Amino acid sequence: MSQVILAHGVGGRSDLPVPLWLALYAAALALVVSFVALGLLWTAPKLRGSAAGFGVPPRVTRWVDARFIRVALQVVGLLALGAVAGTAWIGPNDSAENPATTWFYVWFWVGGVAVSLALGPIYRLANPLRTLGTLLHSVVGSSDSTVPDRVGYRPALVGLFAFLWLELVYPASDSPRAVAIFITIYAAVHIAAGARFGPRWYDRADGFEVYFGLVARLSPIGRRDDGRVVLRNPLDGLLIGGTGDGLTAVVLLALGSTTFDGITRLPWWADLKRDLSRIEIIGLGTAGLIATIAAVAVAYAGAILLTRPYLRKGVEPYSTFVHTLIPIMVGYTVAHYFSLLVFQGQVGYVLVFGGKIDYTVVSTTTIAVVQIAAIVGGHILGVVAAHDRAVGVLRTGYVKVGQYAMLALMVAYTMVGIELVSGV
Repeated sequence: MSQVILAHGVGGRSDLPVPLWLALYAAALALVVSFVALGLLWTAPKLRGSAAGFGVPPRVTRWVDARFIRVALQVVGLLALGAVAGTAWIGPNDSAENPATTWFYVWFWVGGVAVSLALGPIYRLANPLRTLGTLLHSVVGSSDSTVPDRVGYRPALVGLFAFLWLELVYPASDSPRAVAIFITIYAAVHIAAGARFGPRWYDRADGFEVYFGLVARLSPIGRRDDGRVVLRNPLDGLLIGGTGDGLTAVVLLALGSTTFDGITRLPWWADLKRDLSRIEIIGLGTAGLIATIAAVAVAYAGAILLTRPYLRKGVEPYSTFVHTLIPIMVGYTVAHYFSLLVFQGQVGYVLVFGGKIDYTVVSTTTIAVVQIAAIVGGHILGVVAAHDRAVGVLRTGYVKVGQYAMLALMVAYTMVGIELVSGV
């Protein structure tokens, strides 16, 4: 029978298409060369955000905005929520027999990244919690109910951390009942909050909507200022959407958790847990998750601290560069979850319709290439986005030296990422 693959990657160091040391040096060199080229050729901000993009035919925009499309997406979202939660509660409490675990962790969490990259912020339209909360708000809510500004992204941070703890720390994370309890509590909280505050609650408080919205910024499909659907440079999309320290924390949480996921698949981590009790394993995992997120955040804060003296007056440093972390976040996600989506994703179908998992659909070498390409590519896009922002906010005469700290950070992130996916 098929079981959930809790180690989200497949293959180790021996699967790399080149020696590990060569992959590390080549990745670092790619970032440095990109930085030098940008310094010579990119001397003024070029990214235009929501003003950029090539408009598609007007009928496409009308079709996308059609009410029946919106309603169809809402119905799909509601049916998906009902199917996952219902199956998790009613079906066998065994991931080898119950597909709800795969539907939740793989189809929703990992597949949502792929869909958001391809189609943009589509989850915002299909979000079943937004649909139900908004419906209740129209019945029982008050027109003057607003989300207090002080709330910020804190609910999203709490919700995402709770999910990541369940996925990466809780020993029985593949239990359908554990998934059912999480979904039920999470849904109840956000539906109730949506009924109280209205649809604006989900823009900053629903961790999944916030996360998929960040990923969607890299989609080549977006909207221009005039409301028209356009095809765009994905880097332009990075400039569209909210900023602020709260959003920075969300990105750092996602980066740190994915890094921790890589750590838990290393041999020494398994050795560390071998003789521990269940409570001790939970304690170790919780401490490790928090410590890894903190380390990633401290590294970013240190780079910003070194960049700060070169910024123009009035520039808020931490939120100014937050969008440059999004490609890195997405690159890590693709690297760590690609094999899980390809192989474990088949389980959600096999458990319902029968058949066998095809482990030959992609080779271990292909997986390794995708992992390295995702990490390096994400960091190169991050370097480009950071440089574009830097030439606009750094003081004249300090454009190059003011970027050295961020470049060093991205090189370090890249090398750590490749080390982790190599399985060393």
